[in-house]
Amino acid sequence: YPRIKSPPAVKRIATEDTIALYRPDIDSLTQEDFPFTLVLEERQSIREYADKPITGRQVGEFLFRSARVKELLRREHQDLTDRPYPGAGAVYELEIYLSIGVCDGIDPGLYHYCPHGHLLERICGRTRDVDYLLKEARSAAGLEKLPQILLTIAARFERMSWKYESMAYSAVLKNVGTLYQTMYLVATAMDLAPCALGGGNSDVFARAAGLDYYAETSVGEFLIGSKRMGEI
Repeated sequence: YPRIKSPPAVKRIATEDTIALYRPDIDSLTQEDFPFTLVLEERQSIREYADKPITGRQVGEFLFRSARVKELLRREHQDLTDRPYPGAGAVYELEIYLSIGVCDGIDPGLYHYCPHGHLLERICGRTRDVDYLLKEARSAAGLEKLPQILLTIAARFERMSWKYESMAYSAVLKNVGTLYQTMYLVATAMDLAPCALGGGNSDVFARAAGLDYYAETSVGEFLIGSKRMGEI
C-alpha cells in the first residue's frame, strides 16, 4: 500500500447550513415497489417535466435509495463503505452535488449531498455559475425549460488513485456508469423523470462549488425532475 494516508471514506461536512432529508421505509418499499422487470422495461430518459416541480421529500427518497452510505467499514489501510450502487473496491470516491433550479421544499442553489448523514450541505445560492450549469444542461438534453435539478457527479481522485494508481481514472468512469443505472432504476420506480448527460463543464462546476479542480471535479451529470402524467 502507498505510504501516504488514504483520504477519508466520507467527505467531511464543511458548514452547519444543512438540510436533513426524508428517509423512506425500505422494508415497506420492498413490498410496495413496482416489480423489478417492469422497472427495467420502462427505464428511459425523460426530457419533459410536470408543471408541479419535484419535492424535497422525493429528492430525499431518491438519494437515500440510490446513493446513501448503508454501512461504514473500518479497515486497517483504507476505510470503505457499503452503498446501494456497486463501486470498485468499495472505495466510493464519487460525490453528488445538486444544482437546484426549482424544487418544492428546497431553495434554489448548489448543494452537496452528504451520504453518511443523509443531508444536503448548502454551498451557495443560485449564482451566475450555477445558472450557467443549469442552462448548459438544458442545451445538452434539448429541454425547452431549465431542468428542475441537475446532479453533478464529482470524483475525489486521490481516494481512488491511492489504491488503483494507473487504473484509477478508468475505474472512476465505470463507477459513474453504475451510479447512472442505479439512479435510472430508482427514478423509474419512483415515477420520476431521469436523464443522464454526456457533457458538462468541469471548470465552471469546480468554480461554482469552490473545489480544487485537480483534486475533485465533475465526471458525470444527471437530470431529475417530476414526470408528466401519461409519460411511459
